[in-house]
Amino acid sequence: MTAAVIPSPRRIAVVGAGAVGASAAARIAERGIEVVLISAAAAGSTPVSRASFAWVNAHGKRPEQYRRLNEDGRRVHAERSDAHDTEWFARTGAEIDGVQYPDDGWVDTSAFLAAQLADLRAAGGMLRDGIAADSLDHVRELLGPVDLILVAAGAGTAALLRTVTPCPRLATSAGDDGFLARIDVDEHPLDRIRSLAGLQVRPDGPGRIAVQSLGIEAELRRTGATASVGTVWPALRAEIEGALGWRIPEDAGVRVDHAIRPHAADGLPCIGRVTQDVYVALTHSGITLAPLLAELIARDLQGDPDPRLAAFRP
Repeated sequence: MTAAVIPSPRRIAVVGAGAVGASAAARIAERGIEVVLISAAAAGSTPVSRASFAWVNAHGKRPEQYRRLNEDGRRVHAERSDAHDTEWFARTGAEIDGVQYPDDGWVDTSAFLAAQLADLRAAGGMLRDGIAADSLDHVRELLGPVDLILVAAGAGTAALLRTVTPCPRLATSAGDDGFLARIDVDEHPLDRIRSLAGLQVRPDGPGRIAVQSLGIEAELRRTGATASVGTVWPALRAEIEGALGWRIPEDAGVRVDHAIRPHAADGLPCIGRVTQDVYVALTHSGITLAPLLAELIARDLQGDPDPRLAAFRP
């Protein structure tokens, strides 16, 4: 029996204006589809984007299809950033315990989101932020008739889909609570991303570095504490200074952001329709994969599925 052909949607609601949602909305709108992007957070920033180390890489990604997807994501980041009026990808290279990876880089998430939202508006798409949709029915009440709802709500994805269909991969969409510290310093010794036994550090623009510690995150989970300057900074400072052999100035400014990281039940991306009029885009590697997934999703919705998504369907 031949599978029924699902017509290309003419009006789409995208829920979630993080890296995946904002870029997907822009690419879909550029194909002539009416798009309304809604977001609980103010446009251009989300808790997850602020707390992301934003390292674009393919290290340790398994299985092989997932590793290749991340490699392709890194390539698309570089290509689209170079071609855009707003550059967001800094190809600094990375060093992991002394091994060099010259193609890696990091993303200025604010610049990336600003570029996607500008593309969305230029293509005729609409943004409605400050709207917290608590169900898909609520989305339809807010926006009126839509042919499809694309759920790219990160850790909130499973809750939005709870009444749609039982799907083991979407039993949860919330991973661990992670943090990112930004440290303001006039001078620092970093010219690339460095990963040293669970400590990850990188430049973050002029006069600032960004730092993540997997060890401190594990300790916060063990004690039930929430990441903040008070709970993180003393141990993080000692870890940075010990790893880099660099004394952080006493007057350095410190900011700590934290957020629940999106994570499907099996840890892999979950991309595709869960019903005829509901599509999901959930992935842990949201920053790395966003530009690539946005292109593949836009094609997918117009009947041009890419084989790279086959292993990651709901």
